[in-house]
Amino acid sequence: DDSDTNSGDTILISAGVYDEHVVVGKSLTLKGAGAGTNPATHTILDGTGLAPGSGIQINSGVTNVMIEALTVQDYTLSSSNHAGVVGLGSNNNFTLRNAELYNNNGGRGGVYLNGPVDTVLIDNVTAHNNQGRGIVIWNGFKTNITITNNDVQSTNCCGIELQDGTASGVTMSGNTVVSNGDSGMSAIGLTAGAGPNVISNNDVTNNGRFGIEIKNPDGTGLDTGDGSIVVEGNTVSITPSATMNVRDHAGIAIFRRSFIAG
Repeated sequence: DDSDTNSGDTILISAGVYDEHVVVGKSLTLKGAGAGTNPATHTILDGTGLAPGSGIQINSGVTNVMIEALTVQDYTLSSSNHAGVVGLGSNNNFTLRNAELYNNNGGRGGVYLNGPVDTVLIDNVTAHNNQGRGIVIWNGFKTNITITNNDVQSTNCCGIELQDGTASGVTMSGNTVVSNGDSGMSAIGLTAGAGPNVISNNDVTNNGRFGIEIKNPDGTGLDTGDGSIVVEGNTVSITPSATMNVRDHAGIAIFRRSFIAG
């Protein structure tokens, strides 16, 4: 409940376990004591036994929200609008960093932002064993998106994904993406409008289908500048199995069907 706060306030959350659904309805910073699993030293939001719903929900249109130094775990997510941390739409200037998300089951999984959205930083987030996606931004034009230094493992679908719509000014770098059921990393509709697009220096290992998947790019073809799309310096690997459908695997896969504006 943020009724006793003013827009722009910082809420400091002490170490301990909190069994509640958090709803953010104004521009706020939520800062825990640290991310981890020890309630004596870490801030833990725990959904065990609660009715279905997100761990932290940012209402549609709420901008300038920062969340850091806490853990969100064990929430039951029964809706496509549910996630461990969810922004329901147009949550510009959003930051999530130094956080951990574990075992959030159903819905969109670990972290989900609904676009369009501008200026997002997701950095140093550990997301393990979430159903759906580890980190996903869905719909609309996504601009100035930075997804860096995250550890995403063991989702039943994709690890890190920009899904549906278009995106520009994207940096996805330094991430570790391991043992997710479908593609490790995926970006749809990379284009011009907000800057270059770079997917670099990621460690992508043993994911279920493509390591890095680029769908419907509409870039400039250049290696610098607005609208460039550069994939470089990544380590992508998989250990084959006897039951693998080898036709549906690639380290880096690029698909161009037809470009749909918006």
